[in-house]
Amino acid sequence: MAAIDNEYLDKLVKRFKGFKSPTDTQKLIVLLGEKDNRSDEDNRNLWTFLNVEKKADQLAKARADARRLIDAEKSKTKKIETRRKIVWMSAIEKMASVDDKSAHMLQQLRAKAFNEGYVSDRDKDAVWADVEL
Repeated sequence: MAAIDNEYLDKLVKRFKGFKSPTDTQKLIVLLGEKDNRSDEDNRNLWTFLNVEKKADQLAKARADARRLIDAEKSKTKKIETRRKIVWMSAIEKMASVDDKSAHMLQQLRAKAFNEGYVSDRDKDAVWADVEL
């Protein structure tokens, strides 16, 4: 006879009863889990279904863990890129503040970016004051 983890079974039955559209396997787990006198065949089937659900739960957890790692890496990369852009633009603006030729080139680049669609419409009001048209 297959050993059934009744605590886990009770948790699954309770969880699956709350589902709006349980799968066929989940419906069978509920039916077999609530059955008072299960045969050996019922216990074997239930044991198999429980193992399938455990593996599905492990897979879902592993996917969630992987997604968190991927998101953390993307966030780290984005922060590094943002910092790099801030550092470069700060350096360029500092250079333009002490050199007229650099200031003129920076102003031309700003106007070009603004006028040729490199600045999104929703951001134009934020940079409008920096552009001499």
